Amino acid sequence: MEPHLRSGRPISLPFPGSHSDPIHERDVAEATLAVLTDPGLGGRPYTLTGPQSLTFTEQIDILSRVTGRPIPVRHVTREEWRSEMAEHIPAAFADALLDSWEANDGSPVELTESVRELTGCPPRTFATWAQDHAGDFRVQ
Repeated sequence: MEPHLRSGRPISLPFPGSHSDPIHERDVAEATLAVLTDPGLGGRPYTLTGPQSLTFTEQIDILSRVTGRPIPVRHVTREEWRSEMAEHIPAAFADALLDSWEANDGSPVELTESVRELTGCPPRTFATWAQDHAGDFRVQ
């Protein structure tokens, strides 16, 4: 998606209403540090999530606000997306992504409190992540 955002080309979305729970990489790093440095936290599985279940459309709207420019979206079929991504994503992985997106189309994903439990702080929002990475999306 990033090269499309920088180029100004439309983002191809087969399931624009699919939900995900974007998580900031700093939250992942801080949760990992907590588990690695606190013996009381080790030996258990944790499911880390961001603080919000957002659709792809909502994420693109946030990026548009942060970058200060519209981000065009092109609705495509599964097959069109798979074909567009063939050079970048192995077919089995592309199919797994598409299946996941289709399963979450219109359905919010379950969120956890693991980041807060491990770090003592709430997870950062996608808007915070977008602001932190705004420079990555400058048009080239």
